[in-house]
Amino acid sequence: MTITKPLRGLARRIYFAFLMAAVIPTALAGLIGIYVSLDTLRAETLRNLQQEVAVRAQGVGLFFDQLAAEILYLADAAPLEELRVALRTGDRQRIGAATTRLERDYTSLATTYPHLYQIRYMDAGGQEIVRVDKKDSQVTVIPAERLQNKADRYYFSDAIRRKPGELYVSPLDLNIEFGVVEQPERPVIRVATPIGTGSGPNDGMLVINLHADFLLEQIQQMVQARSGTAYLFDRAGHFLAHTASSKAKFSLQPIESLESRFGTEAIKDIFVTADGTSSVANDIFAHAAIRFGPTYPKEEAAPWVIAVAFPERTLFFSVFNLYALYAILGISLLATAIGGYALSRHLLKPLEALSRESEEIAAGNFSHRVEVRGSDEIAGLGEKFNAMAARIEQLVGSLAAHRDRLEDEVRARTAELEREQEERREVDRQMFQMDKMATMGELAMGMAHEIGNPLAGMKAVAQAVQFEEDLPPGIREALRRFEAEVDRLSDFLRSFHGFAAPTAPNLQAVDLDEVVRDVLFWTRKEAKSIDIDIETMIPVDLPPLTADPAQLKQVLLNLVVNALHAMPNGGRLIMSAVADGSRARIDIVDSGSGISADVLPRIFDPFFTTRPGGSGLGLAIIAKIVREHGAEIRVESETGHGTCITLYWPLQL
Repeated sequence: MTITKPLRGLARRIYFAFLMAAVIPTALAGLIGIYVSLDTLRAETLRNLQQEVAVRAQGVGLFFDQLAAEILYLADAAPLEELRVALRTGDRQRIGAATTRLERDYTSLATTYPHLYQIRYMDAGGQEIVRVDKKDSQVTVIPAERLQNKADRYYFSDAIRRKPGELYVSPLDLNIEFGVVEQPERPVIRVATPIGTGSGPNDGMLVINLHADFLLEQIQQMVQARSGTAYLFDRAGHFLAHTASSKAKFSLQPIESLESRFGTEAIKDIFVTADGTSSVANDIFAHAAIRFGPTYPKEEAAPWVIAVAFPERTLFFSVFNLYALYAILGISLLATAIGGYALSRHLLKPLEALSRESEEIAAGNFSHRVEVRGSDEIAGLGEKFNAMAARIEQLVGSLAAHRDRLEDEVRARTAELEREQEERREVDRQMFQMDKMATMGELAMGMAHEIGNPLAGMKAVAQAVQFEEDLPPGIREALRRFEAEVDRLSDFLRSFHGFAAPTAPNLQAVDLDEVVRDVLFWTRKEAKSIDIDIETMIPVDLPPLTADPAQLKQVLLNLVVNALHAMPNGGRLIMSAVADGSRARIDIVDSGSGISADVLPRIFDPFFTTRPGGSGLGLAIIAKIVREHGAEIRVESETGHGTCITLYWPLQL
């Protein structure tokens, strides 16, 4: 099928609609765009150029405002006042000390300001008293024999007549040293203020010299991209100039040298309008005055004008690129017309098939494929479509499997996070428990002090009564046990003290059966009074325990007493023991009221109790003693069905 065959039906309509939609808007947009672009680009460029120059001028003005603050501060500083007083009195020692301080202050300022190269203080006759120079970042204090008299310089005579606190700004000139222009030539600006009391003649002047080229350094970046020239005009009749292509320093020239290029009226217009733009000699000028703040006198408010000049042909060169752009667009339109003719003949049928099968894929039927015959790009597109559909089908299956794996991982991670949170809560609870134990320890120390003295007295009485004659055997045995219990209570108080100052238990081999008999001696009567039956099952061949006997007795006694309190209406208490490897398992089982599930986790917390009148310390002390022995305590209980407390205690093997 050749390209010359006429188009028919929908193909022809598509082709001509496509051609008209491309040609007509492009042609209209091209004509309008050329006109509007020329005008807009010129106006926008001039406006931006003026803004750039104004911002640079404002920045220079701020620099001079900051410098004004510095020089006025130095003029009012104490070292300068001390030097003036010393000069009036002729005290050489004071003159030397004050001069040294001024040299140090001026050196610091010269180091801070990069464009400052000289600071001087002169007396009323123009003689330099203190002078600091800076050259190539090297700051030097000038010795007395090299100081000069500047009374014949114009800036001295102009500035010394001003009032103290007023500032003077000199025109641009070349610095003169010992009657010779300094080499290489460097334009200089001087900022000065007279020193005096205001009620009589001034007795001195503070002068700062600045390199003038720092002004153009602020704006020369603007001309680098446009191949222009930067100017700094001085109202005294001089200017500095610098071009983007020039590598030389700025040169100070008379303003008359520009009149031959720009004309007298154009130069005057720069100073009359101060801020604005103008076109002269095929150049575009943007200029802005440098204005100082209120610290400078009115006549120094705008001594310079910054200007930037660009060749108009260079500035608006980009406009001519529009013509090339529209030429390219015209060629593209022609290519579009030819290509559209052939494209419309081949696209419709295959594209319909692609569209139909795409809808099937979008609906989730990933097994559908398209049949496009031929070897052109459309056929290749059909093959790529089929490859894409196969890939999508494969990816959907992979995503489903991956989703299932992610769900499993999320569930596993969730369970792991729950375990970690539970462990963290347990750590927090233990830390809180330790804080409470420390508080209890402080309380225990006070209790031990208050109870210790009465116990000592009770023990002394018991010992004295035992020496009485004709005592019944039962009474003497009771007194002996009473004395032993006093000792145990004393040990008990010492264990209280251990909360504040922990001590290691006195470990030794202990017969559990003997400790249990001693505990029952003190509790059997109370148990009988409330109809509680106590049964013990301690094997005779049970190895001895590794324990502090007094502390072990304290643990068992507290647990038995707690069990009795849990059975106020009678019941049964069983104490049993059995060897379990390297430890003994000791069970204390009661048939009491039991412990509820919400209370059970807190029973070892200090000061927590559910018994009226209880202190909440008994089980906390037991837990502490158990930990110090390397033992373990477990509690199982159910409300209404009693409690089983199990101790795992190390054996003496």
